[in-house]
Amino acid sequence: MKSDLVISINVHEKPEYLLNQVENIKEYVSLSKKILLNCNEFMLEQMSDNPDVDVFPEPLSKRPFHGSLTHGIACNMSYALENYDFEYFLVLSSREFFYRKLESTSQILEHIVDERSVKTEDVDFRMPNYYPAGNYCKVKGGHADWLDSKGDVVDLWWWPKFSSTMLYQYIENNNLCFAHSMHEGMCFSRDTCESIINFFGDHQDIMNELFTFDGCVEEFALQSIASNYGGFYYIGNGCDTKSLDEVDSNKFTCKRPR
Repeated sequence: MKSDLVISINVHEKPEYLLNQVENIKEYVSLSKKILLNCNEFMLEQMSDNPDVDVFPEPLSKRPFHGSLTHGIACNMSYALENYDFEYFLVLSSREFFYRKLESTSQILEHIVDERSVKTEDVDFRMPNYYPAGNYCKVKGGHADWLDSKGDVVDLWWWPKFSSTMLYQYIENNNLCFAHSMHEGMCFSRDTCESIINFFGDHQDIMNELFTFDGCVEEFALQSIASNYGGFYYIGNGCDTKSLDEVDSNKFTCKRPR
């Protein structure tokens, strides 16, 4: 049976909280869906028999600001491709809840991250979602910066550290595009998922480094690969905990306290 959506969640603690998250998904997402968990040993034991979710069959321990988060997402993506017929693959954090109804895949399509929307000449331009390789920052002495149109240096987040990865160097050397988003709320079409997994199959050295990298590569790696194979969608509100009066009314999910 075909599903509109696979919802992938890395989980590591608090089964009762997760059950609340699952109920929230059931309430707000009327699309046909599979909820696929990537668990550590504890949560795998707790959730394996829950009829409302599927679980990746092997435990994987993960930690913040580490490539293990990307590893969990990629494992779920590969598992979904092998086991489900689906249209879109949505990544949520273990604290991500819906606050707006998702009733049609057309609502996802409205949130394409598109390089055509980037205008590098704008004075207030700071962090685009797409960066043409070799044209967006200078990496020097372990620091990356962007010169805006006023000549002011703008600090560029994690890019200095990302520049040491083989993926970054591959994209730069092949004159491809970089992309970024918070991983909470990023969404890929099935075709793009296949492109990402095929890329990892062809470049296992890049994949293995990402999965063990000491940094939050989940905020740029899959997005950058996807940006060169059809793009991706973003329906979340970033990585910060937000109240309902702070969220974007056009998006769908946000993080809550746990």
